[in-house]
Amino acid sequence: MIGNTTELVIIMGSTKDVMELFAERDIRHMLPEYDGWTIERVQGFRVPGCFYRISRSKWVGTEIGFIALSLDPEPKEGLISALDSLPDGRGSRTKKYLLTPQATDTSAVPPHIHVLLMTAFAFADGKLVWLTKKKNARKFVTELPVTA
Repeated sequence: MIGNTTELVIIMGSTKDVMELFAERDIRHMLPEYDGWTIERVQGFRVPGCFYRISRSKWVGTEIGFIALSLDPEPKEGLISALDSLPDGRGSRTKKYLLTPQATDTSAVPPHIHVLLMTAFAFADGKLVWLTKKKNARKFVTELPVTA
């Protein structure tokens, strides 16, 4: 309360980055809850980036994995190292994944890290572009300026 007035703050929208929402949608699509997958964000990590822990119980034990999100044209070495440093599960083989836009240069990604491609984003001419559904896409014809 300030003086005789009361201020009310209304938070609108999501506190997550829009790219994280697209990434989480792709992860949920690839690893659906009805197949027993649990997806949770890894919090308190020292290296900047977005990491997810995935798990599901099976009759032989728990299947565990970690997913790192990279939105760079070529995944950074620090992100790959951070993904490799995430702990393995007790008595289980932990899988490591890299979620990245289509057309990303993944040649430097080690073979034990599985690459998952995002459905909504890709790189074109070195820029990150959003891949819209064709039914919603519109083409705009722009005229080039005439130079004399």
